[in-house]
Amino acid sequence: MGAVGAVREMRNEAPAHLDHAAAAFHLSTGEPLLEASRSRLLVLVFLRHFGCTFTRQLLRGLEDFQHSATELGGELVLVHMLKTGDEIRYLGGHGDVARIADPRCELYRAFGLGRGGFLELFGPRVWWLGMIAIFKGCGVGHLAGDGLQMPGAFLFRDGEIVAAQRAKSASDMPDIPALFSAIRDGRAGS
Repeated sequence: MGAVGAVREMRNEAPAHLDHAAAAFHLSTGEPLLEASRSRLLVLVFLRHFGCTFTRQLLRGLEDFQHSATELGGELVLVHMLKTGDEIRYLGGHGDVARIADPRCELYRAFGLGRGGFLELFGPRVWWLGMIAIFKGCGVGHLAGDGLQMPGAFLFRDGEIVAAQRAKSASDMPDIPALFSAIRDGRAGS
């Protein structure tokens, strides 16, 4: 994600069980994910665990991510690995952001997000960016979710992945304008 991750058109590459997962999961408002995607464009941001310094960094800038998504015509939805309601203590004053609880990472898998290996989670670039984030006050918290799960960001409409950013490393941040640019420009990527 960010400058590192690429964006691509995904219509023919979605896992077969995406339809079932989209129908089974609900937004924090109670609305099924599949139905929500039929009425509007969703910007799904799949988080790493809440103790991760990069998740903490993302949450510090959540207003900017939310504003960017809205300005470009989408609705930001955070996908996390805790039980429904447990995420509120990590969101600070951002409890109004739509969320999806996925403690078993089924939706993560349906969107093609796997677990990271050593370099994706602890490589030199991750360490460097992690130190910068810590220096800026993001800190490190306790493990709250699967510590190996990789993040990602997607545009999701009518039950289909329209554009995707699958993180190449734990430190990759969503680049929401790049997601929207990819669908406008018809660019391919990962």
